[in-house]
Amino acid sequence: MIRSILIAALMAGTVAGILFTGIQRIQVTPLIAEAELLENRSETTHMEETPILDSIPHRHSHIHVHEDEQPPYLRLLLTLIANILAGIGFALVVVSGIALTGHKGWHIGLLWGLAGFFVFFVAPSLGLKPKVPGTAAADLYMQQIWWISTVVSSALGLSLLVFTRKTLFKGIGLLLLICPHVVGAPTPEHVTPNAVEQLSEHFIVAAAIANGLFWLILGSLSGLFIAKYSSDS
Repeated sequence: MIRSILIAALMAGTVAGILFTGIQRIQVTPLIAEAELLENRSETTHMEETPILDSIPHRHSHIHVHEDEQPPYLRLLLTLIANILAGIGFALVVVSGIALTGHKGWHIGLLWGLAGFFVFFVAPSLGLKPKVPGTAAADLYMQQIWWISTVVSSALGLSLLVFTRKTLFKGIGLLLLICPHVVGAPTPEHVTPNAVEQLSEHFIVAAAIANGLFWLILGSLSGLFIAKYSSDS
């Protein structure tokens, strides 16, 4: 069974990661590139309005950033590798859950994919919306703490709601789902509107579509492959 889980997760995660990279190229990457362009234009405008003596260090720093930029093909390759590794990791969780419940097939995997989409994207996004480069954000450490706690709380809460029958446990599950949002996500201290902010709504929609498709593909393939390889073994 362990061998079947590993093979199924490896295949499902790899395929989902590759497809997710393609979806990102269509849905998300153009918005990120546009945001970076707007941010660079904003910085250039700011430097042009700054007195000459004060602007010299900033100009040096600005040039240095461009020298360190990754070539597009390298960025795409690193994104692909990261997506495949993430896909395999998530697939291990999904495939293991499917195997433990004993219900197999792509349709069962689809339900697990929907659950994964809710736990890892929808629930955290209610407090920390996906952001394009150049937008105001809270302290990174506090964002990570809130994101992790929200994912764990949502996963436990959803599990209690789905897999338990006692009203007490279902009530605890509901509280776990609500708790992170009652506490609230960290917010930036200062928010200065800029041109990049105009892309935020489009970016949120694009990220939601990309992540939704990723989880539906990952879940379906996980259910399909674990059914195939467990029956063969």
